[in-house]
Amino acid sequence: MIPKLIHQTWKTDAIPDRFKAWSATWSRHNPQWQRRHWSDRALLDFVAQAFPEFLELYCSFAEGVKRADAARYLLLYKFGGVYADIDTECLASLDVLLDEERVVLSLEPSTHWHPIAAVRGLPHLVFNGVIASPPGHPFWLHVLERLRANRLANNILDATGPCLLTASCLSYQSPKSLYVAPSTLFNGFDRWGVEPDPLAHEGRLARHYWEGTWLVPPTKRPVRAFIVKSVSQMAHWLLRGKYLTFDELRRTVNPACLTAAPSEGDNLAIFIPVRDAVDHLAPCLALIAQLDIPKHHIKLVFCEGDSVDGSWAELQKLVEPLRKDYRDIVLLQKVVHTRFKHADRARRLVQKQRRSGIAAVRNHMIDAGLSAADDWVLWIDVDVWSYPADIVSTLRKTGARIVAPHCVYRRGGTTFDLNTFITTEPKRDYLYYRWLWQGLYMPPKNSGRRLYMEDLRHSEVIPLHSVGGAMLLVDAALHRGGMRFPELPYEHLLETEGFGRLAVDLGVPMVGMPNVEVLHAPW
Repeated sequence: MIPKLIHQTWKTDAIPDRFKAWSATWSRHNPQWQRRHWSDRALLDFVAQAFPEFLELYCSFAEGVKRADAARYLLLYKFGGVYADIDTECLASLDVLLDEERVVLSLEPSTHWHPIAAVRGLPHLVFNGVIASPPGHPFWLHVLERLRANRLANNILDATGPCLLTASCLSYQSPKSLYVAPSTLFNGFDRWGVEPDPLAHEGRLARHYWEGTWLVPPTKRPVRAFIVKSVSQMAHWLLRGKYLTFDELRRTVNPACLTAAPSEGDNLAIFIPVRDAVDHLAPCLALIAQLDIPKHHIKLVFCEGDSVDGSWAELQKLVEPLRKDYRDIVLLQKVVHTRFKHADRARRLVQKQRRSGIAAVRNHMIDAGLSAADDWVLWIDVDVWSYPADIVSTLRKTGARIVAPHCVYRRGGTTFDLNTFITTEPKRDYLYYRWLWQGLYMPPKNSGRRLYMEDLRHSEVIPLHSVGGAMLLVDAALHRGGMRFPELPYEHLLETEGFGRLAVDLGVPMVGMPNVEVLHAPW
């Protein structure tokens, strides 16, 4: 059962004056309940003593709000009771919760769901500002597992906050031991002071005032922003060069391919671009041989170009003895005449040339390597060095026609393929134009404008706005129907990013699997 214990946290022992009246309401309405205030130092001591195995992760959170989020889950697991944010007001007695054996939560107001929840593929948002729980409830162990898995997430909402809690509720295997009430139970008014769900009455025990104590106030420099945007727009118009429009690309796509159901066939074409990869070819073929797909269903398509290390000769030598084993083996060449040092491949100055060349290679493989007998195309970088034997069946289980696993350097590590992302800030403001170069939009990873797979390990399947090509499964009918990789900027994106944007604009859903990892060579 839920004990008569109320937890509140603040940075110090002294509560700021603006919160004192709200904080006092919890004791006024619940005189028989114990109310305990936890400072940051008290929480540190609590975690060190009660959860030493969690201390390293707890201390790794740079932002205090992440530690506060994690601490409330630990407090509820250890002691039970009610946790309440310092900017919440108690409206009635909590005694109605005393006989409850479930964890009691509430939704956030529905006006908060879009775009925060929608962009992540979550059906709603669960509020983490007021929570009631019996002590020792196993749900909190599940939440802690998600915290560990998602420890690299940059966004607080995903790392420790409402998005992580929502995903934890959705994935918990004993959902009947949770009660997720309408928003009116703990926070009927949204951050704009509007009551969006007035008919969803559920006791009204508390109200949250959305003070946002953890938010960093935006810097207001409207004149500077206007000047930067104007100058950056002018530079973009002068330097962008040729680009593609949606109408141009749509005319090349057969509409019938867009609405078809995912292929039910098992014939797989594995497409592997090759450049200066002589050391990776044999291991690449060995990995393919371990797939749990009969070889008579597999076609291998390699395309080499611009190599200077003898990759073409080595590729011919290695595949010749294998021709009898596979459905087909196709060797192609495509020279695109791009020259840059491998160490410079991520530099902004070479991106347009480099990625335009890669797009040309991919499109050549579609034109010369794809046939009517192919049901699925699996794109793999030649230097992806580890993936499970059942990777294709795992990706197909999502039911999507374009699916990306999580490409990393090491298991549980940061995302390697940063072309796979969700866009969280689509506004074309002054920062957008500041990060345009030669017609390509390239925001810094830490800009907050995109969520990568490492940010979303709290969910098993997520919608995507862009895909990378380190490993990518595509319904072959889409490629046959004209969906290709833009070789010129489309919506300021190229190659696989442009392909992903085109898929979104054509209404073809794409999904990613953040917890299905494939390993890329760390160089």
